[in-house]
Amino acid sequence: MWLLTNILYTPRPRETCYSEGMNIAVIAANGRSGKVFVERALAAGHSVRAGVHSHNNLDPHPQLSVVTCDATKQEDLGVLIDNQDAVVSFIGHVKGSPAQVQTDAMRQLTIAMSQRGMKRVVSLTGTGVRFAGDRITLVDRILNAGIAVVDPKRIRDGKDHVEILKQSSLDWTVIRVLKLQNTALSPFVLTPSGPTKWFVSRADVAQAVLEVLETTAYVAQAPIISRAPKRT
Repeated sequence: MWLLTNILYTPRPRETCYSEGMNIAVIAANGRSGKVFVERALAAGHSVRAGVHSHNNLDPHPQLSVVTCDATKQEDLGVLIDNQDAVVSFIGHVKGSPAQVQTDAMRQLTIAMSQRGMKRVVSLTGTGVRFAGDRITLVDRILNAGIAVVDPKRIRDGKDHVEILKQSSLDWTVIRVLKLQNTALSPFVLTPSGPTKWFVSRADVAQAVLEVLETTAYVAQAPIISRAPKRT
């Protein structure tokens, strides 16, 4: 039986959403996951202030503003998050990025948000960041073991950025995934401890982030995107 706190995604009419018209600041909005989220957030009726580190690949929209943002600099973060209701971070590891880019950015973000009295933040990381009680599949274990050998700093960075959030006074949620893909949205369920869906669409991630923002679910938790249970 699935816990009542689980969020099962099924398409629903826009008018039934819990919270409309949020002002959402997005870190790394021009990345592959960030771009998909921006598009879905705008389609859902929210306003987005997109932080991009270099190039702007986002399509113009009346409810979209774009600012250049190095997420490791408080000055840039201040411009991005001023007068926003929530912050979403998709910052992650790309070629040439610092080993602790996620942790460094989150450290600066928690300070900037606290200074402004802001509370709600959602971040994305991998299932290699383990929590007590996680239900770890063989595929999950094998893939993360490979990452631990090839790029151990990536997993350490994910863990350290979560510790920064745990030590803060923010209302944080960290959504965890195994392997991201550029595929269509599909049914999923957010669970406290998995097991993880093997391959997760970036559209699934975008929808999951919107769900936890709109319902204020999973505060101070790190849910995993799991396969939806089969309907009988």
